[in-house]
Amino acid sequence: SRIVGGKPNNLDFAHAAAFPLTGITAWEALFERLNIDKTGADAGKSILIINGAGGVGSIAIQIAKKLAKLNVIATASRPETIAWCKKMGADEVVNHRNNLAEEIEKIGYQNVDYILCLNDTDGHWEAMTQAIKPQGTICSIVENEQPLDMDTLKSKSAGFVWEFMFTRSMYQTEDIAEQSNLLNELSQAIEDGVIITTCNEVVKPIDAKNLRDVHQRLEQGRTIGKIVLAEWN
Repeated sequence: SRIVGGKPNNLDFAHAAAFPLTGITAWEALFERLNIDKTGADAGKSILIINGAGGVGSIAIQIAKKLAKLNVIATASRPETIAWCKKMGADEVVNHRNNLAEEIEKIGYQNVDYILCLNDTDGHWEAMTQAIKPQGTICSIVENEQPLDMDTLKSKSAGFVWEFMFTRSMYQTEDIAEQSNLLNELSQAIEDGVIITTCNEVVKPIDAKNLRDVHQRLEQGRTIGKIVLAEWN
């Protein structure tokens, strides 16, 4: 009960189910790991969100833009994912298949205050260390497979942090109830129309075939937003 939040009254259960895990991850990454002020005190600062059209990226873009008032640069590579990122509220969208440091320079940024990495930490590491502003912070939710060269951050006095939404429940931390609080805040933002649904598809019913099909699509890495399985036969 300490990590339970209220369902938004304006969403059905299927669309509401798209929010909790990704919402907690994005909220904690932005406001607790990157220490961005959620009241807008950091308005105008810049954030690069890598993999903006994914489940976490879709809600992170909205929280960063609508609540924190940041200038949001998202990454996407296909016309449909670029359009989705803009729908979620991204100010700019750059192609993560190109060099990200060069991509953000093309749109007028020498570097960015924050980076949220939601895909391929290893593959983007060099570009992230180039793109982060001196004394900025990088947060990732994706485990690295190779050692990360932290020396590249030293001269910038830049930081790197992890976000893992199960930390509080796994370790029964003293502040475990904060997840309930943030879910309720997020729910209110959804009811107020500040945050919109990230559910892009509801697949019915919940059965082995649909589970296999949806999981296969997720493994291909080409889904947009959240896919929700709903209703039992």
